[in-house]
Amino acid sequence: MQKLRILILYPDRAGLMLLGSMLKSLGHVIEEADNDRAAVRLMERNNIDLVLAGVDPLDAESLEILSYVRRKHRDVPVILLFPRLHPERAKEALRMGAMAVLKYPVPAAELRATVLQALELCEARVAAHPVLAPVPARASVSHPEPDPPTAPARVATNHTVPLGFPTAPALTTAAPPVSPQRVDQIARELGLLGQDPGWKQVIDLASTIAASKSSVLIVGETGTGKSMVARLIHALGNPRSPFVAVEGSALADDFSLRQQAEGDSLESSPQPSAEWLNKLAAAKGGTLYLDEVAALPMELQLSLLRELQFRDYEAAAGRTIHMGEARFLMSTRENLPSLIEQGRFRQELYHRVSVISLMLPPLRHRSTDIEILAETFRTRYAQEFHKPVSGFTRDALDVLERHDWPGNVRELEAAIQRAVALCTGPRINSNHLAPILNHNRQTRGEGGAPKPHLKMGVRPLKEALEEPEKRIIIQALQAFNWNRQETAKVLDINRTTLYKKMKKYGLLIDEPIWVN
Repeated sequence: MQKLRILILYPDRAGLMLLGSMLKSLGHVIEEADNDRAAVRLMERNNIDLVLAGVDPLDAESLEILSYVRRKHRDVPVILLFPRLHPERAKEALRMGAMAVLKYPVPAAELRATVLQALELCEARVAAHPVLAPVPARASVSHPEPDPPTAPARVATNHTVPLGFPTAPALTTAAPPVSPQRVDQIARELGLLGQDPGWKQVIDLASTIAASKSSVLIVGETGTGKSMVARLIHALGNPRSPFVAVEGSALADDFSLRQQAEGDSLESSPQPSAEWLNKLAAAKGGTLYLDEVAALPMELQLSLLRELQFRDYEAAAGRTIHMGEARFLMSTRENLPSLIEQGRFRQELYHRVSVISLMLPPLRHRSTDIEILAETFRTRYAQEFHKPVSGFTRDALDVLERHDWPGNVRELEAAIQRAVALCTGPRINSNHLAPILNHNRQTRGEGGAPKPHLKMGVRPLKEALEEPEKRIIIQALQAFNWNRQETAKVLDINRTTLYKKMKKYGLLIDEPIWVN
């Protein structure tokens, strides 16, 4: 194994010793610094391959070391450690080119998983460009010349981050930064509509991480639009490259059939199926979207883990094909930490896939978007069915707003499609919606027992009180730029209570950026 140099920057000795001990088992050279000046001196004297820096996000100069590395040592990935949650500064760091932002203290397994990912990319870059191989201490660091005009472009000319750094827009046909107007246009074309603050934050984060090469996990209930968000990330980051989708359930079924045919030999040494290998080859240089990663059996999870670790695979003929710049996007509707506790999902794979995560809010937490989406679907199917359906009656909108939408946007679309087909007048009324919605309407609580029938316009008290509370919390968060500490103060509640309410209403969209 080629030894690389890891620079740990942390302001106190205890932190340096702890981080060093957590990474010592990796077998690489550890350099230590307790301030920015000492770190800069080490980087000038040595060829550093990775910087792990602990900084305080409340410090105005906390990102200076990141800025320095991006200017002077653009080949070197940077992982930041924040001692406290600060989503705004974390997003700023990711935009500046940080590979990841971790909450310190961080579990050793999660820290090593992130560091290994960075080092593997460093090794791949060195293998592709031998001139970047590590040099003895005190030797000057040389940067490679750009690829000649005849070679395929590896990095967009308006970016300074080289091939192999995961958060740079370095895919083969990487597009320049996309304007907010263009982001909105692409989202609308994909049907990702809505004005709910939580939903708009999802779109904003998707556009922020689109240029990254890191794997992304998209978490959400059935019908929330996970596959469309994956296509949005691809379209914003590398639109001219291939987008290849594969279903985890299909891979699981194929593995089960092969296991029945081949017996224990397949279980003890699982081999990728021909379909999986073909999908990988087709996605080379683009994006591979794996839908429902939790559906994979443990044996295929191990195969995926190896794929994410080494980014290559062996074809049946024994020829090794390197994935190069292919990017993995994955989705799940399951609670992966819960599956880990049940022994149904590999913890090390979870650490790999959850470095960057997006949580999509369910439609019941986006009440302001229901009418927008319903109008969009009404227009679409009125044109498709050639019917003069021009809108909804008030009672129809009341029915839509009261429904729990366990199937989320997908269920809403099906309900509107059916209502347009049944409608014989100019507007959809509650009678066109009631048959399907009343049949499916159940509580989200324990046991799934049907809610008691209430007259039109009457809602359960608890449900009715949640809407104004959610609006007040959103308004306060927006007023303080989503700073939870200040928001909790003005609402006269503690931060734990605010966190629980934000989680309840699906407002924690930015938190999965943290590895832990």
